[in-house]
Amino acid sequence: SFTFHSPKTLSEALKLYAQLDNVKIIAGGTFLINSLKLLKKKGMKTPEHIVSLRKVSELKGIFEEEGVLMIKAMTTVSDLKESPLLTGNYAVLKIVSKNIATTQVRNMATIGGNLTCRYTWTEFPAVMVALGANMHFMDKEGCEEILPAEEFFKNNAKTNKIFTHVSIPKNGSVTVSYQRIKKTPYIDIPLLTFLLASRLIDGNFSETRVVVNNGVDFVRRDNVLENFLNDKKYSDSLVQEALINCDTAIYETRSTEYKKHMFKVVIRKSMEAVGRKS
Repeated sequence: SFTFHSPKTLSEALKLYAQLDNVKIIAGGTFLINSLKLLKKKGMKTPEHIVSLRKVSELKGIFEEEGVLMIKAMTTVSDLKESPLLTGNYAVLKIVSKNIATTQVRNMATIGGNLTCRYTWTEFPAVMVALGANMHFMDKEGCEEILPAEEFFKNNAKTNKIFTHVSIPKNGSVTVSYQRIKKTPYIDIPLLTFLLASRLIDGNFSETRVVVNNGVDFVRRDNVLENFLNDKKYSDSLVQEALINCDTAIYETRSTEYKKHMFKVVIRKSMEAVGRKS
C-alpha cells in the first residue's frame, strides 16, 4: 500500500517531494499505474508515497513566447493534438499525438509522463531531440535545471527532479518527416520510429538531424547519416547511398531481419518526403 498526495501548487509538490522518502511522481498515470500493478504482481517493493501533479494548474498549458513553444508537463496529449499553435516545424507534434493509443488514453496521458517515464519505445522523446528542444526541471530546493532533450536521453532519462515543461525553438525553414512502424497490427506500440529534420538550401540538405528510436534503447541521433546528407542535393541515387552510410549499431541492436528492412524503408520515405520539397 502507499499514501497518495495531491498537491495543488508546484511549491507544495516540491516540498512533499523533498520531505518524503521512497516517493514517486504521477502525472497522467497511464504508465505508473501499470508499473505499480506489475510490481505488486511480482511481489516486489512499491513506493511508500505517490505525489500526483494532476491538480497543479501551473503545470498545464501550451503557449508561444518569443519564437519558442512552451508545453507544460501536465498538458494532455489530447490538448496538444488540438492546439492551433502546431504549425511549421511544430506540426509533427500533432501527427505524433494522433498516433498515441486511444482517445481515452490521450485524454489522460501527459507530455511530462511520456517524456520521463523511462519506457524506451515512447514517441515524444525522438521528436523533442529532432526539434532541438530543451527540458526544464525543478529540484527539491526550487532551482531550475535546463537540459537539451538529447542530453537527457543520453543519460537514459534519469532525473531526481520534477519535470515542469519543454521548450521548442520555432524554425519555419526546417522540414520534418516522421515515420513510424507498429510492433504488430493488433498492438499500437511502435516497433521503431524515425525522424529526419533538415533545412534545404538550394535543394541541399543542411543542419540535418536524424533521430532514431529502435524501441530497445533510448533515442539516439545518427550522426553518421547526418554528416553524409549535409551539403548534398536530394536524388534517388543519394537515397541508395544513404542506406549504406548510417550508424549501423543503432539499427541492428536486437533487430530482426524484418526490423532492419523496415528501417531502410523509413529512411527512404523520410528522405523522399524532405528532399522532394526542395
